[in-house]
Amino acid sequence: MISYDDRSYFVDGRRVWLSSGAIHYFRVPHQLWRDRLLKAKRAGLNCVETYVAWNFHEPREGEWDFSGDKDLREFIIQANELGLYVILRPGPYICAEWDFGGLPSWLMTKSGITYRMANAAYLHYAGKYLGKILPKLADLQVTRGGNIILIQNENEYFTTTSPDRLNYCQFVSQLIRRSGFDIPIITCNNLTKPKIPETIECCNAYNNAVQFLKSLRITQPDAPMLATEFWAGWFDYWGGTHQVRDAKEVARKALEILGCGCQINYYMWHGGTNFAFWGSRLGAGDATWQTTSYDYDAPLAEGGGLTEKYYLTKLVNMLASHFGQILAQMRMEGPGVTVHNSTQVLNLSGPSGKLAVITNNGRDETTTATISLPDGKEMEVSLEPLGAVAIPIMVKLTPDHLLNYSNLMPLGLFGEDNLVLHGPAGWEGRICVNDQEIRRKVPEDDKPMLLEHCGQRIIIINSNLAQRTWELDGSLVLGPEFVGETIEDITPAHGSKQYSIISPDGQLMQKKVKVVSTRRPTPPKIGAFQRLRVCDEPINADLDWEKMDRPRDISATGADYGYGWYRLGVDSDRAGRRNLFLPGCEDRALVYLNGTMAGIWGRGPEASRKPMPVSFRRGQNEIIFLVDNLGRHCYGPKIGEPKGIFGHLWDAKPLRLGKFKLSEGGDFSRRMIPRMMSYMLPELENKPISTAEVTFNLPKIHPVHLSFTDFHCNLIVICNDRQAGFFPCSDWIDGYGDVTLGKELKKGKNTLKLLLWGDVKPKDLEKIKLHLLTESISAGNRKWLGRKWVVPTETGRVVGKGLPAWYHCRFKYTKSNEPLFLKISGAKKGQIYLNSHNVGRFWNIGPQEYYYLPEPWLASENELLIFEEQGHIPSGSRLVFRPAGPYRE
Repeated sequence: MISYDDRSYFVDGRRVWLSSGAIHYFRVPHQLWRDRLLKAKRAGLNCVETYVAWNFHEPREGEWDFSGDKDLREFIIQANELGLYVILRPGPYICAEWDFGGLPSWLMTKSGITYRMANAAYLHYAGKYLGKILPKLADLQVTRGGNIILIQNENEYFTTTSPDRLNYCQFVSQLIRRSGFDIPIITCNNLTKPKIPETIECCNAYNNAVQFLKSLRITQPDAPMLATEFWAGWFDYWGGTHQVRDAKEVARKALEILGCGCQINYYMWHGGTNFAFWGSRLGAGDATWQTTSYDYDAPLAEGGGLTEKYYLTKLVNMLASHFGQILAQMRMEGPGVTVHNSTQVLNLSGPSGKLAVITNNGRDETTTATISLPDGKEMEVSLEPLGAVAIPIMVKLTPDHLLNYSNLMPLGLFGEDNLVLHGPAGWEGRICVNDQEIRRKVPEDDKPMLLEHCGQRIIIINSNLAQRTWELDGSLVLGPEFVGETIEDITPAHGSKQYSIISPDGQLMQKKVKVVSTRRPTPPKIGAFQRLRVCDEPINADLDWEKMDRPRDISATGADYGYGWYRLGVDSDRAGRRNLFLPGCEDRALVYLNGTMAGIWGRGPEASRKPMPVSFRRGQNEIIFLVDNLGRHCYGPKIGEPKGIFGHLWDAKPLRLGKFKLSEGGDFSRRMIPRMMSYMLPELENKPISTAEVTFNLPKIHPVHLSFTDFHCNLIVICNDRQAGFFPCSDWIDGYGDVTLGKELKKGKNTLKLLLWGDVKPKDLEKIKLHLLTESISAGNRKWLGRKWVVPTETGRVVGKGLPAWYHCRFKYTKSNEPLFLKISGAKKGQIYLNSHNVGRFWNIGPQEYYYLPEPWLASENELLIFEEQGHIPSGSRLVFRPAGPYRE
């Protein structure tokens, strides 16, 4: 049975305080699940959270897979074996920087479908998905002896006034209940209203978590608080800057959340990898796609290494888990006024006592604070090493022992009520039990101080040792870098000669460290890369191609993800210059004309969405396109966009514009906003609007393509008083877009009008580009062909300048405890395969330079297979061990 009050959840009548971290089963090979889960457990977590990716299990309609890496049930069972609860977030939409936000690409073929709404087609397939996956897991709920404790409805549904929002979310709740789930349903909808009935709203935050939690406490006074996503790091995208969040800051903020009476789920605890083609397109710009690494600057690195953030957050997690029965009875006091730019105190209180979290709010020059207790007694506390400290006050440790106060932070209660306290080495600790105070200096070495005071066993250690204190079945192991499955599975700290074990009844034992080599393993050497074959699609007329009735989404080439080939034959009655333009093509396409590369259409480095000059010969011309789907949008209004070539090829030229006339105000009507984006109406109606207007002349009517990038405002395009498009912009969606004007145009003078929200300067309007599409090169009776991009199974033609090419090499591997990464050099962009496993994309534009090669995919003899889009040889590539992941040394 599970229930809850305003403080915590109850499982079978016992209070539960969740200390959780996100580990996505679909980003970790299944052979490594237990390792990652165990490391979460050892860090003080008692719960893990995972999304469920629909497209991972049903990549093609009706073809379900729950085996191997997709065996979600096994992942949950393994968590249970380690004593970990599970928070399940099945969507159907999940975002997660995962392709299409977890939705399968085949949904795009369904007529009339709109996503994340009470749309008949979408609800039909979403219902089939949840009806397939949830009944397989229902018996794993805590209400049936399992470990799934919470389940989430949808994900981050912030669109408050979106039509059918309530109907849609209630439908998802009904599907959850019909599938046999009776545990609490949670949401993380940023307090948007109306609230979904019979759900518990949670918090996704980082910088303003305390402010949000105060609001949540007032808005939802009768339910426990949970940070479903405490962003311990952030994701990267190709060509961007690697995102880092300071380890000390993350741990401090986690403690502040705890000080609000809120349970925590770190997002991510372990990020893992976007293997194969699973990374998504992001909304931060027109050319932002998720990197292969999803390391996320998380506490547990991509390859499973323990980081500084792992050890520092461990101090918070151990407190949350092993002081959990005390915390679970407490509630945020007030909430009242809080300070955010200097030292602040956050207070919890309840039947079990009080806890005060004192934080310097990131002012790291403040390392101590003088506080007064409720009875007026003054006490000095250290804020090291986190920049914050949790101080217990009048805490009932046992029926016979009251902890009046301590200026040392609890690590927790262990075994038979062993109270562990920690602070900076040499700090004078003050501990008062049953109104009797003692003072002891915190040990400066790795030897714990054991004492008994008023009948209460107390263990005092320094905070450095606390980070290396591990709980196993009530016993404590103090000193090693890590402890594995058993108490004998020790990874000693560098240079240490012994470590300590404290039994559940408080007995101290010293153990000598077995002498082991501290020499780092030497990474394998890879042999020279040999060209296996080139892709001869641009030059080989004898290959088999599939006919298409028109330009179609990349799935028509036989590939829902990654690359696809297109071919177009064009008969020209004369030789001459053309300027190729592909408005209906995403994301990038290498273009070959008559066997020679003409350029790269699309977005990102080396590519352009400007007319591509080529020379046609008289007679038959063959145009071959290698199109790269770099990932579908995972959020925002562009979700569900087609990929590949889905529109005709044009001959085009720039259309010169005069200067826009910019004026205040504008003729705006609510019906200009598409129904699915009507949630934006309050914002648009309350912001100042301006109008930009310009005219252009068309002696003859031809389609006109309008595009813009890096345009930071909401925008409506109107041509000759007919609306052509609405393009939203926000903090999480950068302003870019394009639209082809056709039916809106007329011969002669045309008026282009833009309705704009935001601070728009005349210079900003120079970003609006128009191209005149003078002739459709592919319309009429010309035929499109498609061909699947495949991994070669044998050698083939190896000569072909400028053609995409496959390279391979071999290397030997001896099993190591350190994760192996490949650093690509020489090659620019392509795909990595290891022993037939699709490792993922590589691209030399950064920030990622190292690519994880999972241990279960390695053998004593290994083959690396590299696809390089333009045939560059990956010479100079090497293997390296990187325990701290692709970015940390």
